[in-house]
Amino acid sequence: MRQQMEEEQWDLCRLLDAALHGRPAEMLPPAEKYGAILELADRHRVLPLLYDVLAPKLPEEDENRKRLEKRSAETVRQSYRLLFLGKYVTGLLQEHGIETVLLKGSGTAGLYPVPELRKSGDIDLLVADQKAGEKAYEVLHEHGFRKALEQHAHHHIVCVGTEQIGIEIHVALAEPFDSKSVNEWLAAHQAEFLAHCERTAVMGVEFPVLQPAYHAFYLLLHMLQHFLRAGFGLKLLCDWVVFWEKGYGSGVEERFCSMAEECRVMGFARLVTAVCVKYLGLSGEKVPLLLCRFDWEAEAANLEAFLTEILEAEEFGKSSADRMVALRGTGWWDYCREFHHQMLLTYPRAGRYRILHPVLWVMMFCGFAYRNVKMRRVSGYAVLKKARARGKLVEEMKLFR
Repeated sequence: MRQQMEEEQWDLCRLLDAALHGRPAEMLPPAEKYGAILELADRHRVLPLLYDVLAPKLPEEDENRKRLEKRSAETVRQSYRLLFLGKYVTGLLQEHGIETVLLKGSGTAGLYPVPELRKSGDIDLLVADQKAGEKAYEVLHEHGFRKALEQHAHHHIVCVGTEQIGIEIHVALAEPFDSKSVNEWLAAHQAEFLAHCERTAVMGVEFPVLQPAYHAFYLLLHMLQHFLRAGFGLKLLCDWVVFWEKGYGSGVEERFCSMAEECRVMGFARLVTAVCVKYLGLSGEKVPLLLCRFDWEAEAANLEAFLTEILEAEEFGKSSADRMVALRGTGWWDYCREFHHQMLLTYPRAGRYRILHPVLWVMMFCGFAYRNVKMRRVSGYAVLKKARARGKLVEEMKLFR
């Protein structure tokens, strides 16, 4: 079974390689494997991307073709809903003097051979700061939007309209990491990101999006944030491939690498890029600076481990209950540091007062035990074991060092 799954994963990567580059697949898998491949693609939210590669090869009455057509049609409809809702919201906020930049979503979809086939579920907008975010929400609230019941992060405000599509107003570039210097760097450069935006037509609709180097850095931040939590799947790697395949030139790559070095995430950037080159067909000629110091032979085991981690995670680590966080190492100090970091994220206000930390640690531990045993039906040991295993990979990246 393990060997069969490995073959299906390889087949999916080859099909995605073709889809991301807008060309026919050089070699199609046997017909009896299509069902398993499509199931795997669906779990990674990349099934619609395979439409042009696979649909013409399948008989019209084939169940796999019907499944592919159904999911692709749903994605196209959702893409246009997001496109026009995004246009409406950014225009509305601009009318009220609030500058925004579209993150990911339609802006990234525009890089694909068929933009409508990139699956997305919400709209992400970056604003200047918390004050601008609150003002943006007030404007949206006046026009029929309301705050979502669950606010699952501290760096954005989630609101929904009548269509129940989430609008995430990002007041910071990312959720705080467990590195004070990195968080300070991101906060200090947020205005720079907003200043480096441009209006770009996506599927015929114009949006304010980040300029290429900043777009790339945000894509990396987004991947990193999910990787350090429960993980991410193939869709975010696909975004990375289509971005760099545009061939922006050395200036964009130089600026991106400069920011990655300053933020001390270059090891992660190199590993992501190398995986995309080896398994998804990203041209190494498009990313010479990112690969110039990458030792393919020495990093072979890490490459395989990283791809395995991504394939196991599926979309945002939803594949298993024991995936919660990735440690920055494998020692007891790394467990303690991550536990403390999660406490600060869970209790951001109370966490400012050190005298309360012992109480908050106890509350955090009780909550951890309850959620795992009673709600997630998984042991704390299994969660810690998985976190440590993923921590080995993080340690190899020399993240934030």
